Amino acid sequence: MINLLSKNQKWVLGIAFVMIFSIPALTGPREIGGYVDQAESRFVRNVWNFIKNFKTFQSVGSNSWKYDQYYWAEPYQFKGSSHDNYVDAMDLAYVAGHGNYHYIQTNQSAGEGVNLKTVDPYGNRGDDLEYLIIESCYTVSSAPEKSNWWSDYATMFGGMHQLVGFHTLSWSDNGIPNNYAGKLKNNGAIWQSWFDAVNEERYWIFNPQYYDDQYGSDIPFPGLASAIVAKGCKYDRLSSNTPDPAAGTNGMQTYWQY
Repeated sequence: MINLLSKNQKWVLGIAFVMIFSIPALTGPREIGGYVDQAESRFVRNVWNFIKNFKTFQSVGSNSWKYDQYYWAEPYQFKGSSHDNYVDAMDLAYVAGHGNYHYIQTNQSAGEGVNLKTVDPYGNRGDDLEYLIIESCYTVSSAPEKSNWWSDYATMFGGMHQLVGFHTLSWSDNGIPNNYAGKLKNNGAIWQSWFDAVNEERYWIFNPQYYDDQYGSDIPFPGLASAIVAKGCKYDRLSSNTPDPAAGTNGMQTYWQY
């Protein structure tokens, strides 16, 4: 199931409209980056199984997509003076690793990671990040975790369109990355295709009671997806040229599975 919360009201598939200004999104070749937590080998597989689908230029509508970066994750790639050359230089970034609320680990042995509440603005330079996909536990928290969920994204959304991941425990090293990439290449919508890929892993391949059996948790395998979406970007897909939204949280929406 999917729920949505606007900043002021809650419905199943409800919408809040708030006036904001936008600038045109750029067209032309689009870049994909992959960033891997320096922890378990499954995180390498997660990222590779997504970006391998874009080893050569893939045309989706009038846009052409190809992976340009594939790195072990480091905090400087996400924040600070260098982030414009890494995560925020991409149009779509795919990250896999351990996570927690608003947090993505970059190096397990060094105890390093990134708090998404304090990163530099993404998507504020024109040729910059539009979609951030994070395959980790908890990182993309939404209304079930925090009533004023939008406040945590005021800095991060500087023109970025969508943040997609999980708001619960999640289990990776499965078919989600490859399936998700295939859906995007077939012009599926960004966050909707993620939710579909998660559901297909849950119901068609593995036992949905996995967490009950292994951990005593009622979170169904492989976890419950979530998304934070800027105003006007709900139906974005790789073929679209949706105008970049204004910075901040006005009109932002959150979606989650439950």
